[in-house]
Amino acid sequence: MRLPRRLRLILLGATAPLVAAGLALALSAELQGPSIDSLYWLRERVHGPRPAPAPSPVVVVGIDEETYRRPPFAGTPQALWGPKLGRVVAGMLDGGAAAIGLDLVHPTSVETLIPGFEREYLLTLRRGGKEGRLVLAKVQHQSNPLLPYRGYQIAAGAGNIRSVNLIEDPDGVLRRVPVTLNVAGPDGAPRPEPGMAAEVASRALAKPLERGADGWTTLNGYRLPGGPGNRMLVNHATAAGAIPTYSLADLYACAEAGNSAFFERHFKGKAVMVGTVLDVEDRKLSSNRWVTKPEGLNLPERCALPVMGDLYVDGLRRDSIPGVYIHAAAISNMIAHDGLAETGRMAGAGLALLLAAASAAITLATRPAMAAAGLLGLLALWSGVAVEAFQAGLVLPWLQAALAAMLVFPLLLGFRFAVLDRDQRQIRNAFKLYLPGSLIDDMIASGQSPSLGGEERDLTILFSDIAGFTKMSEGMEPEALVLVLNRYFTVMTDIVEAHGGFVDKYIGDAVLAVFGAPYAIDNHARAAVDAALAMRQAMDEDPTLLATDSGRGDCRIGLATGPVLIGNIGSPRRFNYTVMGDTVNLASRLEGANKYYATPMMVSGETVAHHGDPDAFRALDTVRVVGRSEPVAVFEPLSQARRADPEDSAARAAYARALADWRAGRFDAAAAGFTALAAFDSAAAAMLRKAGKHVGATPEPGWTGITALTEK
Repeated sequence: MRLPRRLRLILLGATAPLVAAGLALALSAELQGPSIDSLYWLRERVHGPRPAPAPSPVVVVGIDEETYRRPPFAGTPQALWGPKLGRVVAGMLDGGAAAIGLDLVHPTSVETLIPGFEREYLLTLRRGGKEGRLVLAKVQHQSNPLLPYRGYQIAAGAGNIRSVNLIEDPDGVLRRVPVTLNVAGPDGAPRPEPGMAAEVASRALAKPLERGADGWTTLNGYRLPGGPGNRMLVNHATAAGAIPTYSLADLYACAEAGNSAFFERHFKGKAVMVGTVLDVEDRKLSSNRWVTKPEGLNLPERCALPVMGDLYVDGLRRDSIPGVYIHAAAISNMIAHDGLAETGRMAGAGLALLLAAASAAITLATRPAMAAAGLLGLLALWSGVAVEAFQAGLVLPWLQAALAAMLVFPLLLGFRFAVLDRDQRQIRNAFKLYLPGSLIDDMIASGQSPSLGGEERDLTILFSDIAGFTKMSEGMEPEALVLVLNRYFTVMTDIVEAHGGFVDKYIGDAVLAVFGAPYAIDNHARAAVDAALAMRQAMDEDPTLLATDSGRGDCRIGLATGPVLIGNIGSPRRFNYTVMGDTVNLASRLEGANKYYATPMMVSGETVAHHGDPDAFRALDTVRVVGRSEPVAVFEPLSQARRADPEDSAARAAYARALADWRAGRFDAAAAGFTALAAFDSAAAAMLRKAGKHVGATPEPGWTGITALTEK
């Protein structure tokens, strides 16, 4: 059983979004990372680079290229840097740093070879550990962690060591930091332990991390986004120099100079991360990889040493950043409460399904080109919503939902073409040779075949015939004559349709065309007149039209405007979409009346009135055609060339004066006027024949000058 088309549309419109959303969600894990990175890029295009909170709650002390190149670090093995690093850490502690995280793992120490060499460094570690303001780093492995040198552990305290592990997404990009990690407890059982970023943020705020029964972690009343998995998505500030970065070399010189005020001014109350910020070491791809900025911009105030001039390449952007900045950004998010929260799986599925359903509605409701434009508009709207949500800290499944919408479009378009639109194509192909295209569109939209019925409407009818058809067809084989006629009908039909009309039928060598139906057009009389002029122009410009060995035919046209009956007329088994009525007959009679005046075109006074521009015509006469008792004023349409020709304008004015004399019964004056024009104006010659018969006579009572035509 074949389902009705509307029911098939409903089923398809419901099924396709489910399939597309399912496919997009099946790839959700692979798409989520690139979707987040794309939202960073889009947000920057819309809102510009995202600044850090002002003032920044976190700063970075960088072991940078400058540190390696300046004394006393230059030329000194890094294993001997402990006392120098200790001087800087002590300066920050004295300056009131709220918490310091050392993103450095030194598993060995020169202290084992030179006892007492790192005494001051160890004392600084002890001080920071006892005050709860210093956190050392370890790297958590599958089994045993990589820990700092045992002396450092003892000095700082075992409770002040946290993991600096950053877990990559499957595509190798670091987007999240672990809030907690499972480590082996004293009994060997796994227990959660804060990661480096969470620990430093907790100590900077002097607030403990609290883990609820649902697995979510809270810090200072802020529920850290990340869910039970406790991996927080970092919301990077993307403005240049968003996280203030100080060179270890400058800070060491500052400490040596005893400038404690600088440390207090820049580090008091801050969370500090100390780590490597080199060009080649410990650099990571992160979610802001497409919006990174050149390094070395917007550096904070220096203390003792100027910035080295050749450290940075102007304008150079790199897609990776030092890993310490990922920790620093996460700490800033935890303190400022501006981390990124991701929608749950069910909410993401609902959004993808909603967008897919909207895409389905657009695709099924409009034509392919409009549907494509609508899809682009839908995606633009969705992108705007996703960017604004991202700006507010919520990550919507931008790429997944967009993919679902884009998958629906080809699915439904292909199905429409293969199945649904096949019915429309069959109807169109079956009727396009017999009915106007607009009527076929109505049939397709309603799902109904045409039926008997009609209506009365004001329309303009064009009737054209071939003058000299008998002569041009003499001696021609039927096949050759058909070829000539078909070419002529093709040209004329194209002109009619180009001007908004449709050809009702071909009657032998005649063409019956309708303007203003089935659909109304702004001015059907003007469209019909323009079409008639174009038909005549085609005959003038192409001498091969209607040309045969026996002679060339010509085109005569009659136009009439008025009420007609139009619709499907005939019997239930056979009918035509056609027109009938007095206006149709009048158009046919006016076409024939051209023979009397030797004119190519003739229109009724109603057509002139509906046209709206009387200067586009010249009055010919007032006639009474065969089969019609009411007289009708007849006019000849003027081409643009004739209207612009001064000589033709003068001749038309002279004709108008002679015609006025004729209608007033001034026969001698009328005959004189027409005589002056008859040599080059066939209509004037025809009028002269009539006026000449009345020269010297007086007009009869009730004279109107109406010409009674006796031929069709």
